Amino acid sequence: MLANQADTPVSAMLRNTKKEQRILLFVLVLNVGNIANLTTRYLGQKSFVGQLLLFTCVGLMVSFTAWTTYRKRQLIAQLQTSDTSTYSHLSHSIRQIRLLLRNKTYAGMVFLATIILSVFFVRFQDMLTAARTGTLDWGTAVLVVLAIVALFVGLLYQEKYMQQKKYGRHLDQLEAALRELETVE
Repeated sequence: MLANQADTPVSAMLRNTKKEQRILLFVLVLNVGNIANLTTRYLGQKSFVGQLLLFTCVGLMVSFTAWTTYRKRQLIAQLQTSDTSTYSHLSHSIRQIRLLLRNKTYAGMVFLATIILSVFFVRFQDMLTAARTGTLDWGTAVLVVLAIVALFVGLLYQEKYMQQKKYGRHLDQLEAALRELETVE
C-alpha cells in the first residue's frame, strides 16, 4: 500500500509518534524515581501535602500524555494499515488526530496552571508571613510572576510549534490529497 512507503505523511507521523513514546518512557521512569526520592526525603515535613499534590499532578500529566500518544499512534497505524481508504474514513481519522492534538494542548495548559498553583499552595504561608512583616520584596515578586507567565506562554508556543512541525504539515498534505480526490469525483 502507498501509505507503507517510507516517505509518506502517514509513515512520517508514525515515526514521530514512536519517538514520542520512547521519550515518554524515559520521562515516566525519571518521574517515578523523583517521586520515590522526594517522598523518602520529605515524608515527615509540613510541605508533604503540597508536594503530594504536585507529584499527583505531574503523574496525571505524564499518564495523560502517554495515553494521548498511545491513542495517536493507534489512529495513525489504523490510517496506515487501513484497507478501507474511503474519503469519509480518511477524513474522520484526520479529524480525530487533530482533535487529539488540540485536546493535548488544552490539557497541557491545565496541567501547567495546576503545577503553578500547587507551588503557590506550598509557599502560600511563607508569602503571607513575609507580606505581613513587610519583608516581601515586591519588585522580585512581580518579576517572578512575570517570569512564570512568560514560561507558561513560551512552553505553550513551543508545544504548538512542535505539534505543527511533527504532525500538522503531514495532516495538511493528507487533507490536500483528499480535497483533490473530492474534486476528481
